Amino acid sequence: MTVASAFERDSVGASAPPRPAKRKLSPWERQSRNLTWSLLSLPLVAMAVLFVAPLLVLLYISFGGWASSFNLAGYERLAVPVYWRLLWFTLQMAVTVTFACAVLAYPIAYLIVCFKGRFAQLMALGLFVSLWMSFLARTFAWIVILQRNGIANSFMMNIGIIDEPLSLVYNTTGVYIGMIHIMLPFMIVTLVPTMSAIDDAYLRAGLSLGGRPFQVFRQVFFPLSMPGVVAGSILVFALSFGMYITPAILGGGRAPTIVLAVRDQISKMGDLQLAAATSMVLLAICLGILIFYNWIVGVDRILERDK
Repeated sequence: MTVASAFERDSVGASAPPRPAKRKLSPWERQSRNLTWSLLSLPLVAMAVLFVAPLLVLLYISFGGWASSFNLAGYERLAVPVYWRLLWFTLQMAVTVTFACAVLAYPIAYLIVCFKGRFAQLMALGLFVSLWMSFLARTFAWIVILQRNGIANSFMMNIGIIDEPLSLVYNTTGVYIGMIHIMLPFMIVTLVPTMSAIDDAYLRAGLSLGGRPFQVFRQVFFPLSMPGVVAGSILVFALSFGMYITPAILGGGRAPTIVLAVRDQISKMGDLQLAAATSMVLLAICLGILIFYNWIVGVDRILERDK
């Protein structure tokens, strides 16, 4: 080693700042950290056992599982046109239900937030009662309402809107009505906290600057409420895309979805590999849509808090 290189090494070592000493945690900080990990350990274990492990088993079965060696036969059998049509109908249904719920839920949530007193309390009570009722009970209730001799057809015939009963159930119409009714409370519950968190000072500032009420709503209130719309849309779409009970009962076999195809693959065909492959494709589509939402809107905005 030359004298110059040794001098450069010593110069670099001398100029490098010393590493800061690792701060010793106080007894309170150590206890708080241990308590945090203790509280998180049970949810993490439960998620690993009840969520991650079943998904890994399902993924393993989709590639052959215990019955045979590694193969892609389950995914190859999904490439037939019938499954593409079922998938397209399921996507179309989920998107339509999500859009309808967003349009209907926004004014309802706005009324709950803006109106105080007994009116808002009654609306909130009706909302929570609807959430507490089971999907199955509400779905069968729609059969009573929408059947040919049901309440809806009888009412419209009595007031002269129609001359003969309409076919409102056991088809796609009944599925859409039932799905929108079931998913609407989830959208409202997501929107209400977001709208309630909007500071009235922003609205007053807009009005004081000469803005009209509708202009202030369009340029101030509506953009600030968009994170709630995005969060509710994600929730409603995910639930609608995987809904089984309502399409199976109100559809009457005339509104086949990809989820009903999974049921038939297990109960009628006995093909677990095909059913597992279909389920993994549905999961991949949901994850892809979440990534798309994050790219277009930014899912992180949902979790934003005022600093």
